[in-house]
Amino acid sequence: MNINQAILITVVVLVSTNLIGYIYTALILHTNLINDHRIQPKKYFAKRFYKRLPLILFNISSYLGLGALGVFLLQNFIDLSLPTVWVFTWQLVLIFLIDDFYFYCYHKVLHTKFLYKHIHKTHHRSTMPIPMEYIFTHPLEWFIGAIGPFIGLVVIASFSEINIYAFWVMSALRNLHELDIHSGIKSSKITSLIPFYGTTEHHDLHHSKNKGNYASTFTLWDKVFGTEID
Repeated sequence: MNINQAILITVVVLVSTNLIGYIYTALILHTNLINDHRIQPKKYFAKRFYKRLPLILFNISSYLGLGALGVFLLQNFIDLSLPTVWVFTWQLVLIFLIDDFYFYCYHKVLHTKFLYKHIHKTHHRSTMPIPMEYIFTHPLEWFIGAIGPFIGLVVIASFSEINIYAFWVMSALRNLHELDIHSGIKSSKITSLIPFYGTTEHHDLHHSKNKGNYASTFTLWDKVFGTEID
């Protein structure tokens, strides 16, 4: 595998996960297949979502470009070979922890008066979000938010090579988790068994109350800093 192939696969991973998100969104808006599992009983309005779609597509397009650019800029620090289980696991966990802690801090700051009014308020127009609204944000918000994973990559690059497979899996899981917690669909019993896992209920409450529950992947941060609401 060469770096051009790695960049192409990175784009494919991001496109595929967002395509899953769009299909998931369409099922919620246009069918009753999973509506019995919704957290909030209010009615969804498809027209409202499609009015928001241009901003969503713009952010996704920018996200694809940033992902490809990131792999290109870090190519001298990337290992393109299949990793051992140990290397794959510690890199995946480390990136997630760094990214999630960054997200918690950044998200909490976004709820300060000035930043909320001028940036984060766009995302909170969705009081009852659906999957693809995870990226219905002010472009500056998602761009600064995307710094989190790259901080993790830079930390790894400071003492080891970044394994591309760990990066791909992290990117896919991160996107899928964002789609899940913005879906408005009740979490499965399996996810409730994972310690500190950020469930849909946890994040949906943040959107409905507009405060607290600032964490994304791990609710640990809300517990530690006393910002969890129930």
